[in-house]
Amino acid sequence: MSRWFRSEHMEYISLIVNEDAAHDCLADLGKLAAIQFTDLNPDLTPFQRRYVSYVRRCDELERKLRFFANECDNFGLTLES
Repeated sequence: MSRWFRSEHMEYISLIVNEDAAHDCLADLGKLAAIQFTDLNPDLTPFQRRYVSYVRRCDELERKLRFFANECDNFGLTLES
């Protein structure tokens, strides 16, 4: 498990990852709990980020799934995962 003390040795590196492999790579790094990210575009608002369209798609899908689950409840259907 990592620790965040000022006296611990740290390095500042730049990691460039292919967009297709970025999710898996960052998930593996996150599991190590030994990484900290720096925002390279602090002047951008959250709605100006590249990933906003992905977040909106996820929100829309979540809304549809909630609606579907509610309809299944209304008809007395049980969902198995």
